[in-house]
This record gives sequence, C-alpha cells and structure tokens, in this order.
Amino acid sequence: MDHLFDAKAARLLQRLAAAWAVGLTLCVCASAVAAARTFPPDTTFAKAAIFDYPFLQLGSKTLRLAVGSRIYDQNNRILVPASAPATANVLYKTDSNGEIFKVWILTDQETQAFVKKPFSTKKY
Repeated sequence: MDHLFDAKAARLLQRLAAAWAVGLTLCVCASAVAAARTFPPDTTFAKAAIFDYPFLQLGSKTLRLAVGSRIYDQNNRILVPASAPATANVLYKTDSNGEIFKVWILTDQETQAFVKKPFSTKKY
C-alpha cells in the first residue's frame, strides 16, 4: 500500500512542478513584454553623441559626466564609461552643476520615437 501512495505522491509532485514551471515562464514572458523603458520627462535627446570619458560631446556642445553618473545601455544595464560605445543616440539628464548624471543609450525604435515627437525635449 505504501508503494501505491508513493507513486501517487510522485505524480502529484511532478504535476505541481510542471504547473509551477509553466506559470513562471508565463510571468517572465509577460514581464519582458511589459518592460518597455520609460524615461523621465525632463530628459534631453542627443543624436550621435560621442563618448570621450569624462566628457560627452553633443553636437557642438561638450558636457562633463558627473561623479557617480550612470550610463544605461539598451537593455537598461548600467555600463562603466569605458564600455560605452564611441557614438550613440542618447537621452540624458543634467544635475544642478550642468554635469550629466544619467545617460540612456537608445535603441533604434526609441530613437525613432524621439525623432518623431514634435513635443519632445530639447535636441542637440
């Protein structure tokens, strides 16, 4: 009789594990779809910004990266300045000293959205 109970318990545990795995997969997929990046409204768009640590050249303007600044890649991971691309389309925020303290490297789709927005923030 114990052998029968063990087989039933094993099947139940297998079904529960399978259901848990399916549920986890659905949650991960749903969060990936819903994970579109949102940007603060007071950012500035810059096309073809040139990273030259500790500076960021934005057209004819060159700004310094603030101490502790953060550079986010297209997947929202934080990059060290040395691993930033040489040139990229970016959004950035400046601090009260006029130094850049946050930079978001944009994907092609995000760039197109900011180029097409007539109400978007300043452009360089």
